[in-house]
Amino acid sequence: MPFSRKQPLRIVITLLFAAALAIGTPDARAQLADARFGLGFNTLLSADNGFGMGFRGRLSTPINADLSFALDAGLTGFILGGRDDATWIIDPQASLIVTLPGVEKAPYLLTGIGGYIDPSDSGDTLTGPTLHVGVGWVKPLRESVLFYEVAPALIIGADKVAGVIPFRIGVIF
Repeated sequence: MPFSRKQPLRIVITLLFAAALAIGTPDARAQLADARFGLGFNTLLSADNGFGMGFRGRLSTPINADLSFALDAGLTGFILGGRDDATWIIDPQASLIVTLPGVEKAPYLLTGIGGYIDPSDSGDTLTGPTLHVGVGWVKPLRESVLFYEVAPALIIGADKVAGVIPFRIGVIF
């Protein structure tokens, strides 16, 4: 069966649906009591589209003291060519986050899967599932936490592969 442009979106929706079903279990609901929500600013260097800017949200829940599970999504606009030539990307991700020991700034590693989706379906942008691996740091504030991270991703398209390098900064509530 040939690869369709809608297939990456279906894969990502299926993965996010499976995660939502897992959250419905009693053990998972107990973990959600400690869930944290974050909002941030996202910049993205893309081999396909250049430099983009956008926003990102993340919901994470601890599995234990060192490991967390996160679902997040971002909207990035490649707008430096003007509104008429802008490309918009939605990039949902599911990640495992390992927090390393730290004093003032706690480092963490994250890895997971996601998607790189052009909602316009114009055919000009590489879309597909992604694999990401990254590193970040959190710095405690008074009642919230500042985070910044770099999590390069590999986009697996129908007939080629490309990379993106995001830099994110934001606040976890």
